[in-house]
Amino acid sequence: MTQENKEDIIHFLEQLKIYGELNNIPNISEKNAEYLKQLIKKRNIQSILEIWTANGYSTLQFASILQEIWGYVTTIEFSQLAYEMAQENIEASWLSRNIKQYYWDAREIIPHLTESYDMIFIDGLKKASLQFFLLAQKKLNTWGIIVIDDVIKFRYKMEDLYTYLDTNQIPYRLEQIDEDDGIMILENKK
Repeated sequence: MTQENKEDIIHFLEQLKIYGELNNIPNISEKNAEYLKQLIKKRNIQSILEIWTANGYSTLQFASILQEIWGYVTTIEFSQLAYEMAQENIEASWLSRNIKQYYWDAREIIPHLTESYDMIFIDGLKKASLQFFLLAQKKLNTWGIIVIDDVIKFRYKMEDLYTYLDTNQIPYRLEQIDEDDGIMILENKK
């Protein structure tokens, strides 16, 4: 990839972020995107399963790193409007060859996926986080990680997830990325 292409992708992502903010699209923050991209690099992540695409901002952030190593993102979106918007953005970004996109309820699609992933990013319906986690962990590679977004601000919607993890003594760590929110990281110890 040329320096000009990298600059085009950066500009495209900046414009997509602005559009998301102006239209109340629940994208990850820029700080969160940078943190996750560094995590992807540090852990040599090559495949990501993303639950909830929205307009494709986080998908494209991940793909912008993975395209350098021929990695890929598989992303699932439940809203047809969001799926179509993300599809347009993915096609316009020059990163579509690094992205597999699915439209439907992730709880129905995940059991049918044949791949396994180095990282699973859960940013879907918060009250379904435990369901997503239980399904997704079966698709996690050895030494892979699961990252769950918005776990501080929306903890009250995810109490069953916290209870399950604590009851089953599943270790996790919280990283406060933004002033009011952060992520949960769970490492696979197979």
